Amino acid sequence: MLVGDSITSGLSGIDTGYRCELWSRLAPHDVDLVGFQSSSAGCGTPDFDPDHEGKGGATTIARISEMENPSVFGGNSFELAYDVALVHIGTNDKNGVNFGWDQTYIDEIIEPNFRLMIAKLRENNPGVTILVGQLIPCAHGPDEGTGYLGCNVTHDGGLDNDGNPVEGLNEVWARIAADSSTLESPIVLVDHRVGFETPFDLLPDGVHPNGSGKAKMAENWAQALESYWQRADSVLLVEPGGRWHIRQPGEDDYTFWYGNPADQPLFGDWDGDGIDTPGMYRPGTGFVYLTNTLPGAGEVGFAELEFYFGNPGDQVFSGDWDGDGIDTLGIARKGRIYLRNSNDTGPADVEFWFGNKGDRPFGGDPDGNGIDGVFLYRPSSGFTYFTNDPPVGGVAATDGSLFFGVPSDRFVVGDWDADGDDSVGVYRPSDATVYLRYENTTGTHDEAYQWGQGNWSPTAGAP
Repeated sequence: MLVGDSITSGLSGIDTGYRCELWSRLAPHDVDLVGFQSSSAGCGTPDFDPDHEGKGGATTIARISEMENPSVFGGNSFELAYDVALVHIGTNDKNGVNFGWDQTYIDEIIEPNFRLMIAKLRENNPGVTILVGQLIPCAHGPDEGTGYLGCNVTHDGGLDNDGNPVEGLNEVWARIAADSSTLESPIVLVDHRVGFETPFDLLPDGVHPNGSGKAKMAENWAQALESYWQRADSVLLVEPGGRWHIRQPGEDDYTFWYGNPADQPLFGDWDGDGIDTPGMYRPGTGFVYLTNTLPGAGEVGFAELEFYFGNPGDQVFSGDWDGDGIDTLGIARKGRIYLRNSNDTGPADVEFWFGNKGDRPFGGDPDGNGIDGVFLYRPSSGFTYFTNDPPVGGVAATDGSLFFGVPSDRFVVGDWDADGDDSVGVYRPSDATVYLRYENTTGTHDEAYQWGQGNWSPTAGAP
């Protein structure tokens, strides 16, 4: 959801702000823009999605009031389903304040309104990722007659009319991003000032971006989105009693409860929203329990999907076998691999032979083509074998093999360096240490850190 003022909506009947350029830039990705407003003036891009939540002339508090009032645009925008919100707002918050623009106004009006916008965006979508834009520069200078301080001060701070220090709008957004970002709902700061040239990237009004300015904004948003979508995987640890740990270096672990003792932990993107969430396989019954929501810190998670899969005692693992962005399950049974492309009870969509009885299976993308293959870890030897893509029947080719770890290690697979392909890692109970390798070749670890306790179980993903 794109939230803002006329820099987002565009000038009425003339253009679409940065939205047309952003839509073109995101063409390789499966994106659905949402919002109760829809305008496409001046955008000739085929299949342009015009939905948005920008409103010309709006201050932050006015935008909140309009978005939550169903009578204004036909619904409560905060109740829409959105995974990511792009927010560029605040330019109009300075209008008319003039001599009143001081630190008290920032503390008592601007910051509470900015924080309210964040709270409203999370109200019905607690797992939303919020990209907050540092406001683009404007070309309006100070006016001694009215007391207007100019965009340099209102945007980025300086001295008020009495010569006292005053923060700018961008400094407030930066502070909120720093102190309000959570693992469940990250806030990512996107600096639209970088590379933006004033007045060359602005229309003659000195406020709205022209063609080059809109292209720069679109590129900044797109790079931030792609960095988030392609973020590195990490190892998670699960205590025997069902308490999960997500490592936050320099801080306490993010923990929550999910599953029962003796459940096998799974972690994947079960609904294709780009966010991995917990799952559990219960070997004693053959049932799978998945949730599309990352439980809150200290909270107990509940399954949203429950289904029977395989037979008790099967080795169950997960991956995206068909490249649709959704992780589903697979089974290894005495050297036979069974993969299903939907998260429900049913027969395998793909079956093939790969490995031996006793090998431990893991899903992963060793060649970075967007389709997961199968890794097999052989505890008896410490060797790993992988096939790049699931074959249609027959015997899978071994596309690579390597030696990493020792037989007592607990194996994991993930994209540890965010380069697009998955590689191997282990959790070593003897020294409670994670060892990660960035390439699928025999060699020493590229990253290691001590964490957890020896009886905790590892899994991996990108929360």
